[in-house]
Amino acid sequence: MHAVWVAEYFDCFRAKSLTFTKNFSMFRPLSVNIGMRYAGSSHGHLSLVTFVALAGLALSVSVLLFVQGVVAGFERELTNRILRVIPHVSVRARESIATSPELLQLIGGIPHVEGSAAVIEGQALLSSGQKVRGITITGIEPDQYRRVSRINQYVRGGDLIALNPGQYGIIVGDNLAKDLGLKIGSSATVVVPDVTVTPLGAFPRQKSFRVQGILDTGSQLDQRHVFLHRLDAAKLYRLSRGVHSIEVWLDDPLLAREVGLEILATLSDEFVVSTWFQTYGPLYSAIRAQKGMMLLLLSLLVAVASINLVSTLVMIVSERRGDIAILRTMGSNRSLIIATFVILGLAISAVGVAAGIGLGYFLGVLAEAGFPTLESLLGVKLMGEYVVDTLPFALASTDVWHVAGIAGLLTLLATLYPAWRASSSSPAEALQYE
Repeated sequence: MHAVWVAEYFDCFRAKSLTFTKNFSMFRPLSVNIGMRYAGSSHGHLSLVTFVALAGLALSVSVLLFVQGVVAGFERELTNRILRVIPHVSVRARESIATSPELLQLIGGIPHVEGSAAVIEGQALLSSGQKVRGITITGIEPDQYRRVSRINQYVRGGDLIALNPGQYGIIVGDNLAKDLGLKIGSSATVVVPDVTVTPLGAFPRQKSFRVQGILDTGSQLDQRHVFLHRLDAAKLYRLSRGVHSIEVWLDDPLLAREVGLEILATLSDEFVVSTWFQTYGPLYSAIRAQKGMMLLLLSLLVAVASINLVSTLVMIVSERRGDIAILRTMGSNRSLIIATFVILGLAISAVGVAAGIGLGYFLGVLAEAGFPTLESLLGVKLMGEYVVDTLPFALASTDVWHVAGIAGLLTLLATLYPAWRASSSSPAEALQYE
């Protein structure tokens, strides 16, 4: 009983759906109805040619979207991983800065400044066993430094709060820890270039530290950066209460140049102001320029696929010469024929563009997820020399619309010639052999 009722329900639903489709088709223009009917028909070799054109368009769109997503991924990683860790503006003096509390209060009152912190910076060597690496030391006060960096989100196995003065703990970058074979709790020796004179001779100053955390940002910062408490760094570099620089965090990193100039105008001439643009600015500009350039160059692939669409539509026009002649003899004007084949071409291209967007997204997600596996299989760190050592993929809605718009415009232009050729055909010549 239930099976009969379900069958009757689906039959009723199918009948209503067909009625709705027919009624909806009555309100569509005639050119749309004919064009969509041609798009859904199958004619042997024409179906194969149409499929090849669709495949070429989908492949070109997917490549374009994949490259755009990878470039956007690098831009995202640069913004999230690096600009969230490094301060945006640095204020340094020719010697050490002795009045850091007053300077922090002065800089904090400048617009767009969200936080500031006094740090000690220097170059040194880090040794473990027989291995030695050059490092950049940053001495911080954990509570204060959290105002100018989100580094705590990338510390593995520890926390900035764990850096207590007098305990001589350090946080080292992930790549640096792997090179030296360091783990949480391991001991390493920091050697600074200053020399200590003893009765036995001159020796470089050195101190043993214990690893309390691993910095894992997946970027170039993990290769040589070491963080320790500011008071421990002051003892290491023989600074009493002074610091080397004031680091500043902004609400918008892109305003670093303007804020840097304002800080420089506020302070005396003995200070030097630098921004993240001086270190990572060229890379950021190169990524932005490369994204536009790759969009322009890879759009040529879509143009080539559009040429294949032209040949497909020309073959369809030749196949449909009889239909075109009948429409013309029934009083249809040329604009109807042109609109019909333009809609046909746009329908074919819409399927190809949609398939290309889906394929491009799938390739991007697969490449990002499978890149670590590929590196482990090859035994090579493929991105080890770059700022970001992964293959990121970020697909923004604006990129999708740009790619779809370019593909739609090129395919629209590709449909104009076949549509014009269809409207120019003579009904008498087409029907004389029918």
